[in-house]
Amino acid sequence: MATQGGYLTLDVTKPRVSPARDFLFVQSTTEVGGAEVALLNLFACNAELRRRSLVATLGFGGGDLPSRLRAAGAVVVELSPARLRNPFRLVSCVLALRRLVRSYGVRVVIGNGAHPQIFGGWTARISGSKSVFMVHMIHAVPLGANDPRDVLAIRGPCDLMLAVSKASQRTLQRLRPLVDTRLLYGGTPLTAVPEADLPAARAELGAGPGDLLVGVFGRLQRWKGQDVFVEAAARVARQCPEARFAVVGGSVFGLEPEFADGLREAARQLGIGDRIVFTGFRTDVARLMAACDIVCHTTRVEEPLGLVVLEAMGLGRAVIATKGGGPSEIIESEEMGLLVPGGDPAALAEAIISLGGDPERRHQIGARAAERVRSAFTIEAMAENLLGHLRRLAND
Repeated sequence: MATQGGYLTLDVTKPRVSPARDFLFVQSTTEVGGAEVALLNLFACNAELRRRSLVATLGFGGGDLPSRLRAAGAVVVELSPARLRNPFRLVSCVLALRRLVRSYGVRVVIGNGAHPQIFGGWTARISGSKSVFMVHMIHAVPLGANDPRDVLAIRGPCDLMLAVSKASQRTLQRLRPLVDTRLLYGGTPLTAVPEADLPAARAELGAGPGDLLVGVFGRLQRWKGQDVFVEAAARVARQCPEARFAVVGGSVFGLEPEFADGLREAARQLGIGDRIVFTGFRTDVARLMAACDIVCHTTRVEEPLGLVVLEAMGLGRAVIATKGGGPSEIIESEEMGLLVPGGDPAALAEAIISLGGDPERRHQIGARAAERVRSAFTIEAMAENLLGHLRRLAND
């Protein structure tokens, strides 16, 4: 074991005695999406998780997840990428993970998503450890209708699957009925943004004090529906001259990099190019989200959880979300937010106009939304729920 730049590193080619770590989290990509934000927040909020855990990243992507995990207090080991189509590298990676398990005395291996679970499940099997699959998707039925990586993850060695929503849990129980499947709702930190910061954030998003600012947040992909938001924004703009719009996020994992340019062109053709701001990838999401009057979630299909929904509700924003999946479990009534059909710009525009003209209703919805998150969807509650499952498997 050695220290480089203040960070713990490990040469996994050499056996050694290391401080015990009961839990090994396997993480494929170094870029940051929803599953990675959840992992970061879990380590940032929970001292027991930091003390008892180790994270192995498999080196895919060019992001800064390892450094951000270390900044949150996690012990991180960075391994070389191993593609599933390269059997030699795949086996080498699993063997490297097994050495980590033996070196640290790991009792439970957790795959944070499908690709990590393929490696983590087999590592646990050959090491005599328990395997946990953190599932961040709603899978298709039958199994063969899913991506091959998801098929391998679901059918591979596993002792416990943790689903982020009841919608996700239901499909897993159909696809792998003999494996224990439990509910692990996602959570969000309760972030406070000073009121004094909001005018500058609103100005950055093109909105003045008297404007209605409507935002959509998340990585830019067609299934996330930002193009639906742009079309809805054009409809709203025709009726609400005070409305301004923001699209916050960029391409992640190298997926659909051309989609952002298509959104800008669509906004120009719809005549709202001067009323909509595209920020690209941002790390100050809470600040920008708190500056919005309405936050939209616009996926075309059911979202497994909807972390953006939780983040916006936790900030007391009025939320309009796609009906189904996680958002329908989070937003229990119209007193907490509005649900609209996915892929329907007319329905989304109607909901925006309805809330846009009623500041008091927006305030009431925001207050109830924040209360809902505080009662059931904090990151602290998620961490304690996760640790309960891990302790049980580790025979604490």
